Amino acid sequence: MSRICPDCGRSWEDARSKGRLGCTGCWNAFRTELSALLVENQGADRHVSGKGPVDQARGLRRYRLESRLQVALSHEDYTEAGRLRDLLREDQP
Repeated sequence: MSRICPDCGRSWEDARSKGRLGCTGCWNAFRTELSALLVENQGADRHVSGKGPVDQARGLRRYRLESRLQVALSHEDYTEAGRLRDLLREDQP
């Protein structure tokens, strides 16, 4: 017998075959199945790595510095270009 979401009536088989849950209640109704599926596909049922907010902010900062460096070089402002280059070097991982 398939587990059914009490909120929307969707079965686990239906959710799995369509690749979509029916409602927010499905997350609780199919918690066990979803956890097993995540472990099977990703090796864990929780987010353990990847780019977080700090990495995204750092990437945005580097992008802005690189853009400003290109502008400084195009205006032949080598003093500013050198300063920006040094900031970029400091920001290396």
